[in-house]
Amino acid sequence: MNNEVLKKRTILVIIVTLFMMVAEIYYGIVTHSMALTADGFHMGTHALAFGITLFVCMFAIKYKDKTEKFNAIGGYTSSILLGLTGLAIICESISRFFNPLSIGFEDAIFVAILGLIVNLLCMLIMKGENPFHNHACACLHEHVHEHENLNFKAAYLHIAADALTSVLAIGALLLGKYFGWNILDPLIGVVGGIIIIKWAYGLLVSSCKILLDFN
Repeated sequence: MNNEVLKKRTILVIIVTLFMMVAEIYYGIVTHSMALTADGFHMGTHALAFGITLFVCMFAIKYKDKTEKFNAIGGYTSSILLGLTGLAIICESISRFFNPLSIGFEDAIFVAILGLIVNLLCMLIMKGENPFHNHACACLHEHVHEHENLNFKAAYLHIAADALTSVLAIGALLLGKYFGWNILDPLIGVVGGIIIIKWAYGLLVSSCKILLDFN
């Protein structure tokens, strides 16, 4: 993706993400939902990651001969942040196994669904096309294609990771509400964290190959 286009889309995504972050964290705390709270804090890290994406775009636009390196730096930095987010979600979810809290399911489910809608909207903004298109899936592939914009890939992975945690949160909350399986709330948090760390590792490896000039 052209860095000029990515810059404009990233600014819009940052605005949408910050709005949803505040809503999810607030309702996650009020309803005692770990899945929803984790989703909200995860969105906070996305806002920071998108800030990195925007910062890198500005340098890549200014120094066009170093575009690939700058994009790789953006991908590398974001991969570390993404990995730390996954680890934090796992740790907090595990603590909920030993210190469970009652959950306000109706409010939590509503906000989780709203969060998923926002994630899909951000995917549309970043890609400029249907988020369920095969190209969206390709962004999650670990193989590095020539001239791939890892700065864009990092930003898109953050959105995809948040969409994943939203879907998992909705599933856990619905099962908890209708079947009383409250243990799924922290369990889903662990599963989501592991998947996010896996994505972060793939992006980290891809970025390092470019930064270290590996083939």
